[in-house]
Amino acid sequence: MCENLLRKINFKMQGINTQVDLHIKTTASSGVASAKPKKEDAWQFMGADVIHPVCRQDKPSIAAVVGSGDSICSTSAVRVCKQWPKTGKCAIEAIIELRQMVGELLEYYREWNGQLANKIVFYRDGVDDGQFARVLNFEIPQIKAAFKDVYENQPLPLLTFIVVKKRHHTRFFIVNDRNETANISPGLVVDTDVVHPGQFSFFLNSHKALQGTNRPALYHVLHDEINFTSDELQLLTYYLCFTDPRSSTSEAIPSLIHQADLAASNARDLFPETDTSTTDGYAADALEEPTLIDIATEHLRVHDNMRDTPHFG
Repeated sequence: MCENLLRKINFKMQGINTQVDLHIKTTASSGVASAKPKKEDAWQFMGADVIHPVCRQDKPSIAAVVGSGDSICSTSAVRVCKQWPKTGKCAIEAIIELRQMVGELLEYYREWNGQLANKIVFYRDGVDDGQFARVLNFEIPQIKAAFKDVYENQPLPLLTFIVVKKRHHTRFFIVNDRNETANISPGLVVDTDVVHPGQFSFFLNSHKALQGTNRPALYHVLHDEINFTSDELQLLTYYLCFTDPRSSTSEAIPSLIHQADLAASNARDLFPETDTSTTDGYAADALEEPTLIDIATEHLRVHDNMRDTPHFG
């Protein structure tokens, strides 16, 4: 308990708890179009999530985007935004202000390093299969627009965009000679047979369950300009699961996604809504699917001294 507390304090004071050595984690086997890092490469990692209110139309969804401040993923900053659908519309799984949020995190990286990243890996949580098209048609163009806003006349960075799914029904077990089952070990990857035949996807079990059955995360690579090999991206993702500033063990998902989820949850408590409703809920089947123009937004701001710190962590 004392160790975890000290880790939280050190991280919030911008100390370094963990770091990722990219020259070890992304070693390519061969090929010119490899993701193997060069000396001049500057990497930035981002994670994003949206949480929604439960059975409340008058409460906003909260979107959070976390970006690393360096290539070793030792520090991070967060941007958080509230999203309200119009009356009679349901919540939407899209980050409406993604362009501005990503742009601010790119500037944060530049302030921290004195330069912009040329390779960006973006992990997105909470997207179902049926929402992949919306991500491809809206969120990825928003990220690209942020690149153009910030980089201006400089060469634009390469982007790899990965959707991470935690809620699925696939489980893996080890069976011994006595037909007894046990949890799989951390680091196990399954990328054949039970994954999508036409997509770059894989299961990765990156943690050890303290109780119950391990649930490996399912990763879908929707956009890959960096040209990762399967082994490179799987190994990089696995080691990013060890960069949680609050824990000395690995997590089930990359820590940037966990930080985004935590930031969104904490922002809901730190920026509470005034409850003006007269009912306890609403009938979910009475709501219509909104369009992107049906969403009102509000950026949640903190004092400038805390702006580029993990203040929601």
